[in-house]
Amino acid sequence: MTHGGIGPHTREDFRTPYLAVRPEAVPDAPLRLFCLHHAGGGASIFRDWQRALGPSVAVLPVQLPGRERRVREPRFTDMATLVGELNVQLDPYLRVPYALYGHSMGALVAWQLSAVRAAAGRRLPEALLAGACNPPDVPPVSAATRDMSQQRLVRWLLDAGGISEELLRYPDWVDAAVSVLRDDLDLCNSHRPPDADGPGRLPFPIHVFAGASDSLVGAGTMTGWARHSSVPGERHTVPGGHLFLRDSPDHLFGLLRPVLAGLAPGLAD
Repeated sequence: MTHGGIGPHTREDFRTPYLAVRPEAVPDAPLRLFCLHHAGGGASIFRDWQRALGPSVAVLPVQLPGRERRVREPRFTDMATLVGELNVQLDPYLRVPYALYGHSMGALVAWQLSAVRAAAGRRLPEALLAGACNPPDVPPVSAATRDMSQQRLVRWLLDAGGISEELLRYPDWVDAAVSVLRDDLDLCNSHRPPDADGPGRLPFPIHVFAGASDSLVGAGTMTGWARHSSVPGERHTVPGGHLFLRDSPDHLFGLLRPVLAGLAPGLAD
């Protein structure tokens, strides 16, 4: 299925369906934090972040189509197409200081978006915060899921902590969840690693967050994100598995606050 593109916008009174929350919800925040969700997930995974991080940062979850309140819209399965659309849709909101947090698939999308903006000379994030994701020059974990049967994909989802055994009692729900996940994994598999003509090392820090018991993405592999930035970043380990943002939110918030405080000083208060 195709997605209708839109022309460039220059004003924030343009209403985009890609933001689950409007920036004016936290009007005086010196920093905007755009949050991109994992494969099979949605913007609701970030619903508690604003309360936890406070008024010095405007938490803006990005809602991709084909899930939650956008469930009737077609999903993207091509990374370049998605990132091109995101760049147009979000550009009016990316003209003030901002950072990107991406979890798993979301980190890959965030990096691609930053690379596109760097190539176009657009404003870049103050930092990229990458959770539970291989660096962009390493094949994504989704590569292992190519041609998996539904039964194997459900088992993969269970092992990753994406669903619980209890939900297997609802086959219609499982079918819907697997459909979303499969398209998102196809999206990740369409990612093309950077080449010699790519963006090179981006001029902002990339801070990485790894799950201590993540069976899909190892903390050692995530150190490779340093290859893609000319500015030193921090490395953090969070208790929990691949979805540690759900397993250990308070621990994660405790790590995020000082990182964001360096970008938005009021957050340290």
